[in-house]
Amino acid sequence: MAPVPFVVRSAQMHGQFCILTATPEKKFSFSAGQFAKVSMAPSSQDFVVLSFYSAEGEKDMQFIFHPQEGGIKDSLAKLKPKERFFVEGPLGVFKLRPSKSPQVFFSKKTGIAPICSMVKTLITKKARPRIYIFSENAVREEIPDEQELRKCAKEKDVFLLISLLNQKPLLWDGKTGEVSADDVTRNVKDYGNAQFYICGPVPFVNRMRSILNELRVQDKNIFFEQWG
Repeated sequence: MAPVPFVVRSAQMHGQFCILTATPEKKFSFSAGQFAKVSMAPSSQDFVVLSFYSAEGEKDMQFIFHPQEGGIKDSLAKLKPKERFFVEGPLGVFKLRPSKSPQVFFSKKTGIAPICSMVKTLITKKARPRIYIFSENAVREEIPDEQELRKCAKEKDVFLLISLLNQKPLLWDGKTGEVSADDVTRNVKDYGNAQFYICGPVPFVNRMRSILNELRVQDKNIFFEQWG
């Protein structure tokens, strides 16, 4: 699989995170939830793995990440319009499955990237199921692109709960504390027949899977991607 050159349209910081928007120079497609190997040169063995942040089928594609000083992510964040980087992919089996059942999404930190790609893809469809988004973060500053999450939540039949573990800002309308089984049963209609997607660090993913097992959700309806 040869890397595809992407031409930068913008690299903008949103708090601690960079949203990189670029256009592939040749035909390129992915399924919402998938990721790619991203590098600064086509033959480089030095790459970073990033999930697609944009919806399927968009001309301009997006990635969201936390720049790290001296690393590839830092270099990507400093790219100027019309400069290039290279994408090898798409990769991964974590992606949307066609379904009319409620779609429930759990994310922590940059696990929101593939989740947002899935949600934004669903929103573009005329006939779509109800969507539930649960985003857990330590503090508000760690929420990747809170504005985009709240924009999604304004769409019809989209529910959003953002939880903070170590902070309660003034005028905070979300939750403080971990996402719980009670949050699911209280907010998700017909959760027993829903499909669940989880993305984040291993401890978070394991905890969400344990909650769903407690609620007797069938394994065939649980999809996850984890790291760390």
